[in-house]
Amino acid sequence: MENKDQIISNKDNVHTIKNYFKYWYWFILSIAFCCGLAVLYVKYTPKSYIRTAVVLVDEDNKQDISAVFSSDNFRENVNVNNEIELFKSLQLTQEVVRRLNLNINYMNVDGLRTVVLYTKSPIIALFPNSHEAGSFSFQVELLPDSMVVLSDFSNKGFTLKNYILDRFQRKDESPSVKTRLNVETSTPVGNVIISPSLFYTTIKNQMPVIVSKSSVNSTASRFAGALNVSSGKGNTVIHLKMEDVSIQRAEDFLNALINIHSENWLALKNEITITTLAFINERIPLIQQELTAIDDQLEQYKTQNLVTNTRDAASLYRRESSDYSNRVLAVSNQIAIAKFLKDYLNDETKTSELLPSTTGLDNSELESSMSRYNTKILERNRLIVNSSEQNPFIIDLDKSLSLMRQSIIQAVDNLIASLNLQYSSFQTQEKKITSNIASNPEQEKQLISIERELNIKESLYLYLLQKREEYEMATIVTKTNLRIINMPFGSTSPVKPQKNMALLFALLAGFGIPLIFILGKDFLNTAIRNKKDLEHLPVPLLGIIPNAKTKRKKDMLLVQEHEKDIINEAFRMLRISMSFFCKQDIKVIQFTSFEPRAGKTFTAVNLAMSFAISGKKVALLDLDMRTATLSMLINSPDSGIANMLSGQMAPEDCYIEKDYFYNNFDIVPVGPVPTNPVELLMGDQLKLFIERLKSTYDYVFIDCTPVDIVADAAIVGQWTDYTIFVVREGSTDMRKLPDIEKIYRSGKFKNMHLVLNASREKIISDKYYSYYSRNNQRKK
Repeated sequence: MENKDQIISNKDNVHTIKNYFKYWYWFILSIAFCCGLAVLYVKYTPKSYIRTAVVLVDEDNKQDISAVFSSDNFRENVNVNNEIELFKSLQLTQEVVRRLNLNINYMNVDGLRTVVLYTKSPIIALFPNSHEAGSFSFQVELLPDSMVVLSDFSNKGFTLKNYILDRFQRKDESPSVKTRLNVETSTPVGNVIISPSLFYTTIKNQMPVIVSKSSVNSTASRFAGALNVSSGKGNTVIHLKMEDVSIQRAEDFLNALINIHSENWLALKNEITITTLAFINERIPLIQQELTAIDDQLEQYKTQNLVTNTRDAASLYRRESSDYSNRVLAVSNQIAIAKFLKDYLNDETKTSELLPSTTGLDNSELESSMSRYNTKILERNRLIVNSSEQNPFIIDLDKSLSLMRQSIIQAVDNLIASLNLQYSSFQTQEKKITSNIASNPEQEKQLISIERELNIKESLYLYLLQKREEYEMATIVTKTNLRIINMPFGSTSPVKPQKNMALLFALLAGFGIPLIFILGKDFLNTAIRNKKDLEHLPVPLLGIIPNAKTKRKKDMLLVQEHEKDIINEAFRMLRISMSFFCKQDIKVIQFTSFEPRAGKTFTAVNLAMSFAISGKKVALLDLDMRTATLSMLINSPDSGIANMLSGQMAPEDCYIEKDYFYNNFDIVPVGPVPTNPVELLMGDQLKLFIERLKSTYDYVFIDCTPVDIVADAAIVGQWTDYTIFVVREGSTDMRKLPDIEKIYRSGKFKNMHLVLNASREKIISDKYYSYYSRNNQRKK
């Protein structure tokens, strides 16, 4: 008995596990199928490799020329996030695709695998008249004597799926073009020139080369999607990762990406330098003309006044006025530069150009305003490349630039006014000293004035020449804001496909798909699954009948004398349970259910047989006059209770099948199936017949109709003492349980008890009963 208790206590867990693993063949087939797909995936998927380049962004970058002349004009604080976005930009990727011709691919098809022939293609295809947005593909077959055959032309680009389908559906009339190498040939996809490469050969059985051309935009998008740009937290190191089926192509892509980014950065930085240099070159010829005019004036003055050397007499006074002369000279330079700058600002043709550097003007606020203006101009020029001047953002930016330009002009005017005041003050002081030179002739004063103006122009001229040299040197600077820490590198082992991961995923998928299906099936199943679903009902559970498989309805009688299998034991347990619930005055027992096919007839006939075996005299009455399933067990006699209820015969003459299955076990068939069973059941004949049977038999079992369909069971229920309500595991809907509870509480059926039919958990105990039966037989 200890073994039995252990089995019964664990039967729920065993049922759950067995419920899943009864589909073991599903798991095996699913795992085998998924593993087969994984093997095909690993075998025919092109191998992908990763190459990584590491660059360092200088946060405080300064060009070489700035370091030489100690100027802050080229200083810039670099935002690493901006650099990352520049590397990810589609425009930069498109430039890489154009430079490396990555939109033209050469490949072989080996079975179901595509082999990319990057840098190893035996041919090079040129398309003289093709637009970069064009997309097409064709096949090139190499022949001896520098001949080639072009075929399989497609305007949709190359895909392995289409290529394989074309192999199976290939037509003989498909167009092909035979031509010679290095000859421009007209084809269905445009003019094509096929040239040999360093790997060109005409060996026999050489695989044809598939040439595929894609649009630059789509190719750039594909490479941008395979590019991963990231930086470490708290540093300016950028990692560029590229995944591709070709190691060489990934390395070339990363190198070209870094080079083009550096070139663009240098071009952007040199833009301000070139603008300033143009401004200086415009002013130098003007200063040269003014210097020539002053030299001519000085020469003419000395010739007319016969002046040779009068400076020694006035050397003392000049030393006194030298300080003011130097100040006048400095202020004059600043006034001239400020006027040049004002003329440049007022030039309407240069409103969209960068402002020149304010070197030479001692005004930090003006320099800051011009620097912000140049930054806005650069931003506008970048935006206008991919937009138009009608863009609302560009219009607002132009308005902001106009206001900033007016503000700078006003600042320059204020600076000129301030410098003029300084210049006038210094001149006044100088004139006071000059007036003391009474001993010098008037010619010396005029000579000093002319020479002073000459010195001012010479100083400005030399200053502009010096700055021109500085900015010309700045234009040839090659130092960028990037330093390459590691050239593209990586492992030679492919990252895709990963055999171990593919097999692991296949195992998980192969096990998970059937499991999800089973769990989903259980989740969507609203039928009663076990006796736990009935525990919350107030209706007493009389017993559980295990699932029994019968091929025909005539074979539903399974209870036999001296049999000890699980079915016989279950009905014995049901008979014992009824003995506890049934009183002595209970003789008429009704069998019904909520829906058809619940097993009420099966339960009635086997339970009646069990009582008959125990020595009781039992009558089984078939009142399911709509299907007459019970009557089929005795070959559906022509006479029965329907004849008696319709008045065709007296109750004592009603046909009863005597001892058909067992002694003391009689069956009352339906007879002819009536058309009005409800009206027949409502008559007094049924009550009289049941009273007659009660006086003759120990128990009267009545097989009745389901309660959810017709009213037959409710009519018969008024003449019965006990009701067995059969529910079927896996068939009766759990949503009907509240209705069963309502029926129980309504009292329509007397002494209503439930019987769970077709229970699978009961089968778990079959091993115990078999073991018990074998031990009893051995003892005998």
